[in-house]
Amino acid sequence: MHLIENQWYPLLESREIGRHPIGCERLGQQLVFWRTADGVPRVHYDRCPHLGASLSRGKVSEDRLVCPFHGFEFDADGQCRHIPANGCQGNIPKGMECASFHVCEAHGLVWFWLGRPRETYPPLPYFPELEGGWRYGTFTATWPVHYSRAIENQLDVAHLAFVHRTTIGAGGRSFVDGPHVEADTTGIKVWVTNSRDEGQAHSAEDALAAAASQKEPGLHFLFPGIWLLNISPRMKNFIAFVPMNERETRYYVRVYHRIKNPVLAKVYEWFVGLSNRLILDQDRRVVVTQTPLDSSQAKDDRFIGADRAIIQFRRLHAKLMEEGNGSG
Repeated sequence: MHLIENQWYPLLESREIGRHPIGCERLGQQLVFWRTADGVPRVHYDRCPHLGASLSRGKVSEDRLVCPFHGFEFDADGQCRHIPANGCQGNIPKGMECASFHVCEAHGLVWFWLGRPRETYPPLPYFPELEGGWRYGTFTATWPVHYSRAIENQLDVAHLAFVHRTTIGAGGRSFVDGPHVEADTTGIKVWVTNSRDEGQAHSAEDALAAAASQKEPGLHFLFPGIWLLNISPRMKNFIAFVPMNERETRYYVRVYHRIKNPVLAKVYEWFVGLSNRLILDQDRRVVVTQTPLDSSQAKDDRFIGADRAIIQFRRLHAKLMEEGNGSG
């Protein structure tokens, strides 16, 4: 699978990983996730090096991942520590290990370093405005689309009046003023105004930039795959786009809020989650029809001014693919 290397990818929510191993397809690979007794998440290929059985069908015993086929035991680093058929004093053949990957856990997510091991790693991509005092509820969805299409859909500011005409796009606000876009290899910030078309002219770029300097961006995307919608100072939507393979993307959709009462918070999260799911399903009906699957292969697309954020995503994605994959 073609991905930007030397990046942190969110793969799962923390709550999904426990002491019992689970298997998931992520980044085009079948992986097994589990936790050691001290709660640290571990990730390996979901394949025993002996005869290829799925390790996620096994168990965790005394901080070792145990293969369900012949009982081989692997430690947290993937080294084989015991082969029952060879006995307690038996030799362990050279190379009898399962690859172990560098992961870390933060913000309720488990992050995977895609790249060569390092002595020190860069900081995780995240939104500082979500630090402290927030609660959130999460729902997940899996779409049969390439991750590039999923991301571009959330950077598209011109589709609201059509795809979401019965929800967030109600009112026929088809006129797009902007967007003003600021972008670099860390991410993309978008400021935009949608309104009814009454023959008005578009604002000049300097006026858009001046207006943007006075407020936080409406949309903010960070590479390789997290997105924030700034709805209000007390409510924000977050998505982690997790590539499963070339044809599927897993969404982790969160609503962040500041409701302190736990009962009211749960009710609010359920209601907003239901609304977000409806809105996302409206997107899904259209995005699954886009061709080609990978937007980087869409050489015949013709852009308009409202597509500035999408144009920047494609440019920067290509640049990061070249730089990250070239440096190894």
